[in-house]
Amino acid sequence: MGADDRKLGKLIGQAVLVGVALFTISLLVRAAANTIVGGPTRGPAPPPPDASAWAVFASWVLLPALIETPFITYLVRRTNRERVSLALWIMLSIIFGGAWLLHGASPGTLGQACAFVLMAYMSWDWSRQPGRLAYWLAILSHAVWNGIGMALHLAKHPPL
Repeated sequence: MGADDRKLGKLIGQAVLVGVALFTISLLVRAAANTIVGGPTRGPAPPPPDASAWAVFASWVLLPALIETPFITYLVRRTNRERVSLALWIMLSIIFGGAWLLHGASPGTLGQACAFVLMAYMSWDWSRQPGRLAYWLAILSHAVWNGIGMALHLAKHPPL
C-alpha cells in the first residue's frame, strides 16, 4: 500500500466522519428547535408508507447526494483556495440560506442549513489538496448523512 493509497484512505475516512457529523448537527439543531418551538418542526417529508427500501434509498440518499452536493462544491471551489476569503464567507452564507429555504424554511431545517455549511467548508478544504476529488468526498459525506437518517427511518418503519 503506497503513500497515495493511505492518503486516499484517510480522506475517505474523513468524509465518512464528516457525514456522521453532518447528521449529528442536523439532528441536534432540529431537537433544539423542536424544544424551543414546543413541537415538531417541518423537515424532509417521509417516504410513502408503501415505498420499497430501494425507493427510499434512491430518493433520500442517492439523489440528494448526487444532485445537491456537486452544486455546493462547485460554488466553494470558485473562491480562493489558498486562504479563507470574503468570497468564501459569502458563498457559505448563500449556501446556508439556500439550504434553509429549499428544505422547508422552518426552525427545524436550520440544522440542515448548518450541516450544509459544514459540508461546503469541507468541500472547499478538500479542494485545496486532492482537487476535484473534493466532489466525490463531499458526495460521500452527504450520502453518509442521509444514509444514517434513512437507516433510522427504516428501522422504525420497515418496508413490507
